[in-house]
Amino acid sequence: MFAEILSAQDAAELGLVNRVVPAAELDAFVGEWATRLAAGPPLALSMTKTMLNNGIDVSMSQALEDEARCQAVNFATKDLREALKAFHEKRDPQFTGS
Repeated sequence: MFAEILSAQDAAELGLVNRVVPAAELDAFVGEWATRLAAGPPLALSMTKTMLNNGIDVSMSQALEDEARCQAVNFATKDLREALKAFHEKRDPQFTGS
């Protein structure tokens, strides 16, 4: 409301950011996060991003319906089977988006 500039520490304490890293480490940190996201299940991540982007515009009941639909779709994917197999074999999964 007052347009005050917050320090990184204050933003973290308020829960407005999920990480605070020194400026010199920012590029490496972002690169690691990008690599982790790129290795994730594309279909599930795409659906999650869509639901997050639409979340402000839908009712709670619609959001829950959307989540249930996305879960049902994802439970039928090859990526889910790959995730379970990789977990069982103690290895990183190789997702294909199918």
